[in-house]
Order: sequence, then structure tokens, then C-alpha cells
Amino acid sequence: MKSDAGSGADARYGDYAHRLREFTAFDNFSDAELELLARVAHHTSTSKPWPMIHEQTPADACYILLSGEARVYVGRDPVAVLGPGEVIGESVLRRGKLRSATVTTTGPAEVLRIERDDLARLLDVIPALRETMDATVARHAPTAAVQPAKPKPTRAKVNASAPADLVDRFEQAASSAGVTVAAALEDALVHWIERNGTAQS
Repeated sequence: MKSDAGSGADARYGDYAHRLREFTAFDNFSDAELELLARVAHHTSTSKPWPMIHEQTPADACYILLSGEARVYVGRDPVAVLGPGEVIGESVLRRGKLRSATVTTTGPAEVLRIERDDLARLLDVIPALRETMDATVARHAPTAAVQPAKPKPTRAKVNASAPADLVDRFEQAASSAGVTVAAALEDALVHWIERNGTAQS
């Protein structure tokens, strides 16, 4: 993993600002605001998967993905894939909460890292940054899909000349075994035929 350091980094700020301009999330930023953002942020690149955020750890920075791809995990379950232009980890950073997910790059990637204190100052001087982060939070907020109620399965009834209490006991036994009455009846009939069937002439 490599980070910008030394005077050579100054020559790249304009390039970072230009690359940010390519993303719709930064359409409302002026050129000066993008350059300020690029100067405050720390550029980091990686050639292999890199866990930039760990679940259940304190939030100390947020990230802007310049290139590559990042996968979001809750526990061991992947829940989302993020692409270039995404702002990552800004929500809990502003709320002062623990990270709610792990975010790992899937391969080669470049990110701009913005420290907590730097973000607070940037939000004061770049109103568009707050709007971008609010829009990101709204876009990533989980939505509870309303699932239609499943119709109750129809339960086959034993249609035979048998005592009602015996039928009830049979249906209860099938339910306790976790099978349908039809399946239980078929199984019972197969076994009865095997025991009592006669050879055909």
C-alpha cells in the first residue's frame, strides 16, 4: 500500500481534483473546492485486496474510491459492491458510532482518505460536501421490502370411511412429523399394499 508523501505530491492534487470531477457525486463542487478536498485528503493505492474499514471498530476516517471496487460485508456476508466515485464510511464518522460493516477492496484500487478532524473542517467550508454525503447515506440506507403474505397451504384431508377420531389422529401425526397429510397418506398406503398386496395371476 502506498501513500503520497513529500513535495512530489503537490503536482498530483490537480489530477485528483480532475478525477473527482468525473463523478456525478461531485457535480456541484467548484474547481477550488475539489482542489481543496484533494489537498486535504491522503491518497492511497493498493495492488491487492485491502480492508479499509473493519466492522465494530471506531470510525477515524472516511474514503472516496477513485478507482477499483470495494465489497461491503456484515459479519461474513457480502451485502454490497461499491465502485469509483463512492464516498465510504462517512455516516458513522459524523455520528461517532462504531463501524457497522467491513469494507475491503477487491483488488487494485485508489482511495482518498479524509481524517475525522479534516472532514469536520471541510464540511464547514464546502456545503456541497455535506449534500454529497447526505445523498450517499440516503442511497445506502437499507430499505425494508414489504413481502406479500404467503397464503396458507391447503391441507389435504383424509377422505375415507374411517372414524373421525382416527382421521384426526392421523392428521395430527402427519403435522408433528412435518409432512403433508397427502404425503403421509401415500406413505401409509404404500406400506399397506406391500404388506397386504397379493400377486397378480
